[in-house]
Amino acid sequence: MTPGALEGALQRPFSEPADDRVLDAAREAFEDIGIQRTTMRDIARRAGLGRATVYRRFPDRDAVVRAVLLREVRGFMAWLDERIDHIEDPAEQTVECFVAVVTGLRAHSLLNRLLTLEPAAALPALTVDAGAVLAAARSYLAEKLRRHQQAGRLRRFDPEPVAEVFVRLAHSMLLTPHGCIPAEDDARSRAFARAHLVPVIAGWSSSVIRNSGIPSRGGV
Repeated sequence: MTPGALEGALQRPFSEPADDRVLDAAREAFEDIGIQRTTMRDIARRAGLGRATVYRRFPDRDAVVRAVLLREVRGFMAWLDERIDHIEDPAEQTVECFVAVVTGLRAHSLLNRLLTLEPAAALPALTVDAGAVLAAARSYLAEKLRRHQQAGRLRRFDPEPVAEVFVRLAHSMLLTPHGCIPAEDDARSRAFARAHLVPVIAGWSSSVIRNSGIPSRGGV
């Protein structure tokens, strides 16, 4: 799925209950035995449906995989919205977004299971073939920054490159979690975000600088 196709799909109404039944069964199978070993017969059996019914909803396994991926991305974004959308201060939202993303990816059962069961298949989807998901994440985060700009909490700047930096940091931490950036402790993750991520947007907001204790740069 291309970046444009994924972003467009995220904007459209999603599946009907019958689709969810199939996708629930597929997700369960992917966690149990991996994507490569899962057949349409397995999915139909777990869903309690005939194979013909499943094929009417999804033409092949690849279509099921794409639909499961889309639903996981949507679900993660909705989960993240619940945790950060009420935060009006840009600095605080940046901090809590970082902590929530690190926590959410660390606890994502399907993602972690696939990395364990079939890393050779999962890693390309998370690296060379991850452009669509990274683009969707960048657009999601850039929109958060635009809302702060529209509300007068951030000055005008292009939010896309800033969002890209944050997304690629989270992506790197997912692939290589062990390093000096804290990922296992929320308090330390917050401290890291305040020290190193808030300054990225601080130059565009006097309130961010005042509230974070970061020394003001000239002209701010």
